[in-house]
Amino acid sequence: MKTLKYLSLAAGLVLAVGCIKETFPQGSTQTSAQVAQSSSALNAMVNAIPSSMTTTDFLGYLTNYGDHTDFGYPGIAFRTENMLEDLVTSGENPYYNRALAYAQNQAQGSVYIYCAYFWDAYYTYIKSCTDIISTIDPENANAEALNFLGIAHAYRALFYLDLARLFEAKPNKYTDVSNVLGLTVPLVTEETTEESAINNPRVPREEMYAFILSELAKAETYIDQAATGYTKPSLGAIYGLYARTYIEMGAAGDPGAYAKAAEYADLAIQKSGKTPLTQEQWEDPANGFNNGAANNSWIWGLTVSAENVGNILCFTAHMASEGTWGYAPRSQICVSKRLYEQISDKDFRKHSWLDPEYIANPAAGKPYDYKFAGDESDKAAFLNGGMNPKAIAYQNIKFRPKNGETIDYTNGNPTDFPIMRVEEMYFLKAEALAGDGKIAQAQTVLNDFMKTRILDGSYSCSAFTDFESFTDELLLQKRIEFWGEGILIYDYKRLDEGITRGYKGTNQAAVYCYNCEGRSPQWNIVITRGEFQSNKGITDATNNPDPSDALTLWDGK
Repeated sequence: MKTLKYLSLAAGLVLAVGCIKETFPQGSTQTSAQVAQSSSALNAMVNAIPSSMTTTDFLGYLTNYGDHTDFGYPGIAFRTENMLEDLVTSGENPYYNRALAYAQNQAQGSVYIYCAYFWDAYYTYIKSCTDIISTIDPENANAEALNFLGIAHAYRALFYLDLARLFEAKPNKYTDVSNVLGLTVPLVTEETTEESAINNPRVPREEMYAFILSELAKAETYIDQAATGYTKPSLGAIYGLYARTYIEMGAAGDPGAYAKAAEYADLAIQKSGKTPLTQEQWEDPANGFNNGAANNSWIWGLTVSAENVGNILCFTAHMASEGTWGYAPRSQICVSKRLYEQISDKDFRKHSWLDPEYIANPAAGKPYDYKFAGDESDKAAFLNGGMNPKAIAYQNIKFRPKNGETIDYTNGNPTDFPIMRVEEMYFLKAEALAGDGKIAQAQTVLNDFMKTRILDGSYSCSAFTDFESFTDELLLQKRIEFWGEGILIYDYKRLDEGITRGYKGTNQAAVYCYNCEGRSPQWNIVITRGEFQSNKGITDATNNPDPSDALTLWDGK
């Protein structure tokens, strides 16, 4: 599997911000004015956004580079989770984990595809949003068109917020970011001309967050206020994005931002009408973390079409251990032993990973009687091995193949993927209250939430009475809750948390055993060389420093 370890960029193949133009077809094809009057055309443009976010080889990274992680937004989540400490590769051959470059903190500079993927994906999605926004005149649009406009603004806010959080240069102990501190990414909107695009520098954090808030204000105004489905952004999702935005602003010291974050997190909970996953839903072997319609937790998620998914280029193939195809059964993605041992035995979320005692003697059914995908023969094959290695301690069964299908990838791969669950809002509300100096209220929020996870009510965070100790505990519970879902990198980066993979008894593959004090330099994503080719506003001097090899492997002591 280690035939091509690091892939560099081929000149001219990378989408650059400077190349994005807002033009419309002429002649016999529809003009933008005609599209604006066509409900079906607008609907197709809106539906194309989430479709592109889950399509296999949408960016051509498989075709051009042989990259098996080009599966869109879930692929971004897979990448970022491999930059943290809790997603562990325990298979005999660690290079079955195709996010190996991210896990090893290698080849992260501007000439490699690994940082380029974030840039190419998000700006492609933004282009689709901007095409819609350019097409619809809110002064003359009907209610349906205004809803489409609101959806486009909501998606664009999501994408720019992710970009800002990934690329903003923040201090760390390994690379010098003093020249680019606080810079995010270039803004490309319907107002961007071809002339301005070729000299479009990174905007400061303050300007970017003001723009994101303006996007959310428009989305809130235009979107259908009554819509509650999870497959497109609703008002609850917009409030959730406000909460994500304001928590970042609060951490940066913006006055009143923490209070706003708490307010909007609460609004997202109330307006969405969503409720935390139950134990039955969490452990469902057919629908667990793969079907937003099977629970009342997902505020926003992606549905994946079977026509858009290959056998190994999708989230399921890389993360669902029980499927017999793809990389997951061989890379054997586990939870960190260190994290697992911090989870209360009374916490049903611990059932997401196989306990060592159970693996030693599955027939005894201790300490938990796990629910497995498929039938008894599928369970036996998973636990005892066959065409794939047998299951191991700490291996994840959080993410299930669709309908519990373990044999046929065409039926098992097209699973939904969560963008926002209501549980996140409780964590954001608690962090915001703590940041605002209201530790007692923050404790109440976390204690009340944990009653949905440790059902006997025995959990208490009352011992954590200052912001640092409380957010450490908060992040511990958030790491358990959102393991593998792609949102944790923003918490680690915002809170200046470190990573610990190397320790006595670690179950992490030796080649990935990096420790980091405070922020990893890798979390300041480097801007791709492809952008330099058409945008003179970005140069090496205004790029984030290359973090490759800034960390050293644990020496085993």
